Amino acid sequence: MQAGGAPERLPPSSPPPSCWRADYAGEGPVTVWACGYPAPESAFEAVQKMAPAAEEVKFHKGRYLIVVDWKNVSQEGITTLIRAVQRSLPD
Repeated sequence: MQAGGAPERLPPSSPPPSCWRADYAGEGPVTVWACGYPAPESAFEAVQKMAPAAEEVKFHKGRYLIVVDWKNVSQEGITTLIRAVQRSLPD
């Protein structure tokens, strides 16, 4: 994962979250953003305010907002990746 930047359409917040990006290749390109907020409520608010997009899933777990976007990846492939990301996050 590389630090810096933020996913598109991320709503502004104060203080801004610390975001990391991971790019995956395989069946199709996948980008996973993990943004850490000071409090779980801030991550929840960001999920609620972020506009939806095609081929994108966003969720929060604890103080983390996760945004996953992909192109030409099967439902099974993207579901497997998202579940792995969810399991890897602290509660």
